[in-house]
Amino acid sequence: MILPIPYVFAGIGLLLVATSIPLALRRVPMNRWYGVRTRKAYVSEENWYAINAFGGKLLFVLGLFMLAVAWVGRDIWPGPRNAFEMLVTLAPLAGIALVLAAIGLYSRQLPEQ
Repeated sequence: MILPIPYVFAGIGLLLVATSIPLALRRVPMNRWYGVRTRKAYVSEENWYAINAFGGKLLFVLGLFMLAVAWVGRDIWPGPRNAFEMLVTLAPLAGIALVLAAIGLYSRQLPEQ
């Protein structure tokens, strides 16, 4: 059975929203498993919370966007095995890549203490 793409988008969107809320609210202490783990994030707790709050907000917006796309496109989505389907399926990866690039640019502005 092939899972319809809007369900995949909705699932990824829900996952992003659910995991981003604690980050955006600065509820995740410095750790090795959960959060935006960059070299600058481990420099200080201030950097950790700033980078994770910024990344959490971006991931939250991306998750909401994916939920909206899934909702709006549920009736007009291309059928399975459509040539366009592969490009559409890779769209979440492009969104996540943009978020990661924005987090990287933001983290460069923080001090290296």
